[in-house]
Amino acid sequence: MTYSESAEGVIVTRARALLELQRHGVFRAEDIAEFLFDCGDLESYDAGDVLRWLGY
Repeated sequence: MTYSESAEGVIVTRARALLELQRHGVFRAEDIAEFLFDCGDLESYDAGDVLRWLGY
């Protein structure tokens, strides 16, 4: 099982998703806005979607 496969179905809060973006070097407001546009401005996210957005 890959790293991204292990995250499938795991739900994370918006705060956790944004923290993971920061941990992977996403700090600029325009990049965060792109994530929100692509994945939705939600209260929670599937962790697999976050990892896919990050390129995993």
